[in-house]
Amino acid sequence: MNATIRDHTVIKRSVPKLIGLVAIIAAFVAISVWMLIGGAVDSRGEVTVYVGWIGTVFFGLCLLVAIHRLIFGHRKPVELSTLGFWDKRAFAQEVPWSAVSRISVWSHRGSTMLRIQFTDDAILRNQLTPVVNVARWLNTQSGLDGIYVASTDLDISFSELRMLFRKYLSEYNPTAIDDMK
Repeated sequence: MNATIRDHTVIKRSVPKLIGLVAIIAAFVAISVWMLIGGAVDSRGEVTVYVGWIGTVFFGLCLLVAIHRLIFGHRKPVELSTLGFWDKRAFAQEVPWSAVSRISVWSHRGSTMLRIQFTDDAILRNQLTPVVNVARWLNTQSGLDGIYVASTDLDISFSELRMLFRKYLSEYNPTAIDDMK
C-alpha cells in the first residue's frame, strides 16, 4: 500500500514483481549459459558462443542487481514531496523539483519508463548510485541522457506513477517541460 500524507507520497516496492523479475532474468542467464556451452551451436558456430558469453555477463549482472534489490533494497524506494523527489534506487538524496528541466515517457519493446532530464549541474550535485552512474554513461553514449524511473519493481502501475510525477511537477515546477503523453 502506498501512502500520501500532506503532499508527501511514498511508493513501496513490490516483492512479487521483484521475484518475477528475478525469475525472468534467471531464465535469460540460463539461456545464455546454454548458448555458451554449445547447446545452440548451429551453422554460425562460434558466434553463438560469443553471444552466450555476452548474455551471461550482462544478464548475470542484472540478476545480481535484482537479487540485491530484493534482499537489501529499500522498502519504500520512491518518495515525492513538495520539495522534490527521491528515487533511492538512483540517488543518495532528494532531487529538488527546480532541478528538473523535462519529464517525458520513454518506451521500447513493451518497457515504459519516465525519462527525467535535469538542469545542467543538477545531476552533478546529487550523488548517483554506482549502477545508475554506469547506466547513465551508457545512455549518454547513445544520446539518451537523463535518469529513468520504472515501475517494474514498485507497488504501483506506470500510469499511476506518471500521474503522480505530473501532479507534483505541475504544482512545484511549472516551468519544466512536461512531455508525458
